[in-house]
Amino acid sequence: SNFVLGNAQAPGWPIVYCSDGFCELTGFSRAHVMAKGSGCKFLYGPETEEEETSKIMAAIREKRELKTELKLYRKNAGLLDHPYQMASSTILSSGDLM
Repeated sequence: SNFVLGNAQAPGWPIVYCSDGFCELTGFSRAHVMAKGSGCKFLYGPETEEEETSKIMAAIREKRELKTELKLYRKNAGLLDHPYQMASSTILSSGDLM
């Protein structure tokens, strides 16, 4: 599994955990990923659609689920390889986890 877990109740919505698979897929170390916000802006690049990234940030702010597709980039700035070029993001509120 390739995923991150963020804290939607803390300022900046920090990532509090990321899977080994996520680090391997993106090329970023766990230490680098865990210093970032849950919106994963560090994976955005020239072909990442701003409209979709705005939807992600709104879902995090509103603590609601969102499913969307967007192009994400590896650490070396290359698009993630198919089938991961298009990544699905699901945002869960803290209430959904109980």
